[in-house]
Amino acid sequence: MKISFTLDREQGIDPNDPLGDIIITNNQNILSVEATYLDSWFDVLIDGLKSLQNNNKITLEIVEEPEVITFEPLLEGFKITYGKQTLLFSNLNDFYESLLTSAQAFLSQLEEKSENFSNLPLLSNIYDFIAQSTLQNREKSLNNANNAIAYS
Repeated sequence: MKISFTLDREQGIDPNDPLGDIIITNNQNILSVEATYLDSWFDVLIDGLKSLQNNNKITLEIVEEPEVITFEPLLEGFKITYGKQTLLFSNLNDFYESLLTSAQAFLSQLEEKSENFSNLPLLSNIYDFIAQSTLQNREKSLNNANNAIAYS
């Protein structure tokens, strides 16, 4: 399972309209979209993840895209459908980890062009997702350390 992207650097990177290509794969099939607004894709992937974490199906519109994207929990795993493309996944945590890693790389590349995402709502949502994930990972690490000390 992997989420990857390539920013379009020909016209220069614009944090207001970050164009590029995105690829989502389940290691068997590929969902690929070229020349798209990457911030819109990351935003819907984050919303889809949150819905799946609550075991809910959700269909979302992607800004400037002709098709909707659907995230649907299954008995074992989940599926993502975009247009006529469907990807099946067995592990939500792998999806979360790949999304987090890709979102961090995406914002890192945009930070070179903009230091403040607060006036860009989609980028702000992506930044918040990363910040919340980092905080949750730190809390887990502290809990694991405290449990290890308690059992010593």
